[in-house]
Amino acid sequence: MKKLLVLVLAVLGFSTATFAGSPSSFIYKLNEGKTFSRVSSFLSADPEQRETLQFIFGEAEKRIEKEIAKGASYDEAVNKAIYFNLANARVILSKDQYHKFVCLINLSINNENSSELYAEK
Repeated sequence: MKKLLVLVLAVLGFSTATFAGSPSSFIYKLNEGKTFSRVSSFLSADPEQRETLQFIFGEAEKRIEKEIAKGASYDEAVNKAIYFNLANARVILSKDQYHKFVCLINLSINNENSSELYAEK
């Protein structure tokens, strides 16, 4: 839509700096105030979407801990949390917002030299 390419390029710079660390570190960073504010601004989320996204990101963190407690490996727990975020974001975001969110997730994961994409466009 409106200058989508410029926004994607801006997020590319933002995401590579924000999500440096392990592939799972961005799950925890999504709930940090500054990062959450930037992500929701990038997505042009309305107040209701922001509130729901914040809840989803918090639940994803809890999901990691629950899966590890059940005996899942850390990588399995992280994968489930990522898919949880994507599935729930798809429901509350518009098609364009979801596309931006998927790009952000994939860029973050690829930044860590991961060859697997967790979502498609």
